[in-house]
Amino acid sequence: LATADSIQAALDYLVAQPFVKKTDAIIVGQSVGGWGSLALASRNPRNVKAIINFAGGRGGHRGDRPNNNCAPEKLIAAAGVFGTSARIPVLSIYTENDTFFGPSISKPLNEAFRNAGGRVDFRLLPSFGLDGHTLFGARSGVDVWAPIVDEFLRNAK
Repeated sequence: LATADSIQAALDYLVAQPFVKKTDAIIVGQSVGGWGSLALASRNPRNVKAIINFAGGRGGHRGDRPNNNCAPEKLIAAAGVFGTSARIPVLSIYTENDTFFGPSISKPLNEAFRNAGGRVDFRLLPSFGLDGHTLFGARSGVDVWAPIVDEFLRNAK
């Protein structure tokens, strides 16, 4: 929840600026930032229109070993807790070869969020490069995720 606090603080600062629109913010986070954005969704900030989570989670490389999360069941349970109150539309994008949050974590994490009442559009994309966790920041990744994000934002209400 500390990451959600940081995102909220940044949002509060920005909307206090005279040149920033006060409503319909889109929150985008990757990895721990994506996880923080899911936590923020549970608070339903009034000025947020939608949240985009790229490969969100915590942990994932315990002992420098890929897909070795120390407590995946706690991560999944926490996603369910976030989903109980989250009503903001969320787009969650993960890849088949994410070495932090592969399908064995990303699928049940997003299912827990949805089953608890959260509004999530979960997309598990094919493998990307050597590690799909880099999809968001990779120049060639934009061509992969931009059409999905565009469609989501056109329909977000």
